[in-house]
Amino acid sequence: MRRTWVNIVTGLGATVVGFAVSFFLSPFIVRHLGAEANGFAQLANNFVMYATLVTVAFNSMASRFVTVAYHRGDLTAARQYYSSVFVANLVMILIFLPPAVGVVTFLPRLVAIETADLLDVRILFACVFLNFFLSLVSSLYSLALFVKNKIYIGNVIGAVRTVLNALALFAVFSLLPARIFYVTALAAAWTFALVPVAVALQRRLLPEVSFRPADFSLGAVKRLFLSGIWNTVNQCGHLLNTGLDVLLANLFVSPFAMGLVAISKTVPTGIITLASTLNQNCAPSIIQTWATGDRAAILRELRGCMKISSVLVTIPIVVFCVFGHRFYSLWQPTLDATTLTVLSVLGLVQFIPVAGTQTLYNVFTATNKLKVNSISFLIGGAVNFVVVFAALKSGSRYGLYFIVGISAVVSLVRNAVVVLPYTAHLLGLKWYEFFKDVGLSLVCAGLTGGVSWGILQLDLGGWCGLAAMAGMAMVVALGVNMAVVLTKEEREGVWAKVRGRR
Repeated sequence: MRRTWVNIVTGLGATVVGFAVSFFLSPFIVRHLGAEANGFAQLANNFVMYATLVTVAFNSMASRFVTVAYHRGDLTAARQYYSSVFVANLVMILIFLPPAVGVVTFLPRLVAIETADLLDVRILFACVFLNFFLSLVSSLYSLALFVKNKIYIGNVIGAVRTVLNALALFAVFSLLPARIFYVTALAAAWTFALVPVAVALQRRLLPEVSFRPADFSLGAVKRLFLSGIWNTVNQCGHLLNTGLDVLLANLFVSPFAMGLVAISKTVPTGIITLASTLNQNCAPSIIQTWATGDRAAILRELRGCMKISSVLVTIPIVVFCVFGHRFYSLWQPTLDATTLTVLSVLGLVQFIPVAGTQTLYNVFTATNKLKVNSISFLIGGAVNFVVVFAALKSGSRYGLYFIVGISAVVSLVRNAVVVLPYTAHLLGLKWYEFFKDVGLSLVCAGLTGGVSWGILQLDLGGWCGLAAMAGMAMVVALGVNMAVVLTKEEREGVWAKVRGRR
């Protein structure tokens, strides 16, 4: 658990750095290029998301299979999985290159450009596709961090990259004529620059497992595909649930509305990244423990991670929901703060009940039982898309809110009906075992909401006032939630660790 804590702390640090950069960078870009700039960047990334529907079938389970084989001492199998995914990624780059060129070439026929510079938008899309191809090559080299449970190294590298990227963006926007493609061009440049770093880490941490053409195995490819295909189904569900919101706003409302949706997702994306970071940094220890066959130890790992996640995820969500309107009034003074706040809250509310239990998604990967969850995600996504599409076609003036809000309802229902009972089943527990953890998250949210609303009444003005109130709310809520969530023994253990470090 100690290594997991290190991963979580560094992951949180990297997430905070990323959010801080977005906080200062987004209004800077809007001021230079308008709200549409954020929208086109998000739209281009969504096109890459469509491409990952195929690549995820191979890559999503590579870390799981290599980790299990490595910790069971089967280095031959570990090398086969590693080399097979490497070859599969190279083949997929060759397959996706012509469609990428086609999207860039025929872009005006696919999306609404209106007043934006066509050449700039084309370069933006081209850089996003280039970054995707580079990531396919470099990501496998980072697999060593997962196998060795040293994700904290990647977290630190990611934080440093984020800061350097922000400094570079401020420089180019200040010194050169404003162009919409600067963000994606620099992202591709940093990915390319970090490839040698990833290669060096792979050779240092996991020299026993490396790419060799002779280790390529069609059998390994088949096993990875048959297992990972359910993650592709899962990704399809995610795409239908939230991945089309920017595109739908572009096609059915306007590029400006697309920009509003993209901006409203900035803070929620940061908080969701926080939740994802907690989940991902718990994954190596859970999978390693599963490889030993000790289910009791897995449950202990899950319980510890769920408590951490319940507290650390609900606090920023609820604090932002309470202070959201004040935040947008200061952060984006040229845009409608009420619309942005409502869109953000609709995007965040679905994560409150599952703030702790989102860690359970690691159980599907560890047990290699992905089918049920993935099919439920796909069905939920299809329902969301049909309802949202019907609302937009009807010309409802609330269409923009339907785009974001319906997915929240679908997600809540899916988690209650499928995710929680099925995870309990996989672990040999009663179907309702994890519903008490949902209750724990709701209690944390209620306590945080009460604290935040009370502090909001101080009504301090300006950025300093908002920062003081939000900071005070988070600190007080953290203390209150720890007093409620943690047992007496767990609290004493935390304080003992703090005193020991001092």
